[in-house]
Amino acid sequence: MARIDKIIQFLKEYKKTNKPGISAQKLALELAIQRCDASLELNRLFKEGVVTKTGTRPVLYQIKENIEEINTKTQACNNKNGKTPFAEIIGYDGSIKAQIELAKAAIIYPPYGLHTLILGESGVGKNLLAEEMWAYANQCWKKEEKNEIPFVQFCCADYAANEQLLLAQLFGYVKGAFTGAEEDRNGIVERAQGGILFLDEIHRLPPTGQELLFMLIDKGIYRRLGETQERRKGQLMIIGATSEDVSSSLLMTFRRRIPVQISLPRISERPIRERVNIIVHFVRQEARRLGISIFIEGKVLEIFANYHCPANIGELRNDVLLCCAKSYLEYSTASEQYLQLREKNIPQRIFSLVTRQSVLDTAVNKLFKEGILIKADSLLLQSEQDNVHDFHIDFYKYIDRKMEYYRQLGISAEEITIKARQDLEKYFSSIDQILRKTNSVDMPASIIEAPVWEIANALVNDAAECLVRSYSKNTLVALAWHLQQFKERSASGRSIYNPDLTNIKQKHSPAFKIAEKHKESMEKKLGTIIPEDELGFLTMFLIHGGEDYGQAHAGIVVVAHGRGVAQHMAELANNLLGMDRIKYYEIPLNRSNMQTVEDLRTIIKKIDEGLGVVLIVDMGFLVTMEDTLCQETGVQVRVIPNLTTALLLEAGRRLFTTNVNNLDDAVKAIYDAYDDYTMTIRQRHQYGKLANVEKVEPKVVLLVCATGQGVAKKMQEILVAEIPEVSNLQFKMASAAEDIQAMLQTTELKVNLIIGSFNPGIPDIPFVPAGELFSHDGIKKIKSILQSSQPARYELASESQAAKSIYKLLEEQLGKFIKRLPLYKVADVCKELVEKISGAFFQGAMEQDVIIRTYLHAACMFDRAYAQEALLEPQWSREIQTEREQDFKCLEKIIQESAAQLSLEVSVGEVCYFLSSFPGGKNTNLKAGQKQ
Repeated sequence: MARIDKIIQFLKEYKKTNKPGISAQKLALELAIQRCDASLELNRLFKEGVVTKTGTRPVLYQIKENIEEINTKTQACNNKNGKTPFAEIIGYDGSIKAQIELAKAAIIYPPYGLHTLILGESGVGKNLLAEEMWAYANQCWKKEEKNEIPFVQFCCADYAANEQLLLAQLFGYVKGAFTGAEEDRNGIVERAQGGILFLDEIHRLPPTGQELLFMLIDKGIYRRLGETQERRKGQLMIIGATSEDVSSSLLMTFRRRIPVQISLPRISERPIRERVNIIVHFVRQEARRLGISIFIEGKVLEIFANYHCPANIGELRNDVLLCCAKSYLEYSTASEQYLQLREKNIPQRIFSLVTRQSVLDTAVNKLFKEGILIKADSLLLQSEQDNVHDFHIDFYKYIDRKMEYYRQLGISAEEITIKARQDLEKYFSSIDQILRKTNSVDMPASIIEAPVWEIANALVNDAAECLVRSYSKNTLVALAWHLQQFKERSASGRSIYNPDLTNIKQKHSPAFKIAEKHKESMEKKLGTIIPEDELGFLTMFLIHGGEDYGQAHAGIVVVAHGRGVAQHMAELANNLLGMDRIKYYEIPLNRSNMQTVEDLRTIIKKIDEGLGVVLIVDMGFLVTMEDTLCQETGVQVRVIPNLTTALLLEAGRRLFTTNVNNLDDAVKAIYDAYDDYTMTIRQRHQYGKLANVEKVEPKVVLLVCATGQGVAKKMQEILVAEIPEVSNLQFKMASAAEDIQAMLQTTELKVNLIIGSFNPGIPDIPFVPAGELFSHDGIKKIKSILQSSQPARYELASESQAAKSIYKLLEEQLGKFIKRLPLYKVADVCKELVEKISGAFFQGAMEQDVIIRTYLHAACMFDRAYAQEALLEPQWSREIQTEREQDFKCLEKIIQESAAQLSLEVSVGEVCYFLSSFPGGKNTNLKAGQKQ
């Protein structure tokens, strides 16, 4: 029995005692549930009209007399025609279950439901929900099977500019009411009698239009235009839909007359499984319409599932349809068995709006790898209990499955333990992002038993204090969820095995001791023995689920007037920077300054991590509010005016990819970089008109690295970001295995500069080591070479830079090269790897540019391995493994040992490319970084 049904059943029995009512606290004690859950359900029942409440402190709740009638009616609605209403809406029993239940409650309330307002962005499904509510009402309200109840849809935008015409359309008019009114005419209110009036775009109703509905809503009566005496009855339910902020677009006096408000989430806020089902649903529609089966490639499904649609489900449907249309063109010209949706058929603009995320749902991951064949009668993915709250953490199931798999392969017990340990560490790393998310998971407290919550709270609080770490609510929920699984597994008599226990105890001793300290109290509350293996699992939660306080960042809030401006700019910046840390706040044009400041105070306090918050604003009074916000929040606040995309990107890059110790220094650096950018643009416009227009040859930069892919691509990204003023810049990339001299002779373009991790030694073309991209002086010199019309020579780093620790410099810039792995872990591993390689291949004496190229190559290699995008074996793989067998084995051992610290495995192809960059490599260009 569901929790709410238990509460209703208890209230029925309690009413028979003739007591005045029961408080939320007492109800929680009686039913052994959390007080907050009891309060939540009681208030929900109050809104649905099932219970009444009286008094204050405590508030007493009592069930209404007609509850039996309501329950009977609900059951009849659900069972009529053998079909469950709302079942066609994806997520009706998942992420939007609460909204569906609220919609049902609004419909079922006698005699004609409760007036409802549906809120949500364009394309989230407001019209669909209104139509399903009508279908539900059709089953609940109808007394005869012959006729459907009316459902009249009216778009308020059509008559927003003409109040008299709006009045005539709503209520009708009598003959002679105005010139041209030659006969009486019904309005839409009269046509909707006994049914539902759906007012779409209700925010377009002017204030006068909203006031016209007051009498209809309050008393159920209205007059036609031109009537003075007769009053007509209006027995109907009003459903309004809006994509605007109701606080600024609808009168407060109108809003308070609408008792039910249902807010629908954006598609990006839906669980990944629901997004996949929405895509499958649209493709299935096309399969039915075309009469053919459609195969979706796994990559296509993954891209659409992670696509951040600006216009939500409506836009996603159009894009899927366009992809089907492009694929149908190929299908019609080829003799294929079914239509195939390939990556090349996806509209190009979608790729820039794809945000990657870790997915732990096994079924979804399988679809992303294998694809899916959609037939006209294909079923959707069924939701699982573990997926209801978007939490898919079950170490026991994961380990059991892995161990069984290795046993079937006939691997020895010792090897199984080693592999299982690596798998477990990899699994924890994959859930790292979930545990660190700032937006917490919505899991009702009653799903977890009260003693389990107490244990989880005590562990997290103790670890936060002893380990000096901060933990998100997600860590608390995940830990409690795991403890609940442990209790159930222990009760069933199944064993607990942690293959990485020895390593955990040695490597994470302080965290393990915290778990040991709570062992006795946990055993008492859970009523079971807790083995050391389980303490190891709990330790991993404490290690992976938190962040050191020293890893804090300054916050950024985009503040702009109007609807959508701040949101879209923040989303664009987050997408380009590969993060989700930039927040936004929108100021409606009619919002008071006092309310704006109050809202910003709340936001600043919420996102501050101890280093302060930067507000980037478009205009207005906030430019002068810096001191006020600092004083009222107790947080360092800096305001940067004149919001632009370039300014926002520079702020995000400075604050989130570099170490910030002083907020003022960071803001000054942002200003300086942005001023350089704008000054260059001004100078171009100032002097460009005076000069004769000449054909400008494109500047060509050759980027070289061991593979021609990893480090080279990252160098291109840095150059584009750091030197935007160099116009007409083109890039070519080359790997160690290529004959660069021959390549330059065959190309039509003249190469102006070579930048890379090794010097190919090309005469008359200046070479810049990759490490110079990390210094301000290095960037300035590169600008000078590219802007000069004469050939230039480049001098190596200045003494001041050489004196600076090269590893410190690389660690500061590491965020530009890796996007997925934790920076602090990669920095230590890369440094250790370079030192081992120095001893094995360079007799302990590596030049600075060789250190840089080796370090960066390793970082990119690990990042590719984590993303499962490792380089394939080159054609000369066997050749280099044979010719340099000892070197290959030595390097492979060093790399795999380092990769194991990150729970990764590196492919043979990656090792081949890495080895080719060392002395004696396949291409002599790479020998110790020297010239040919």
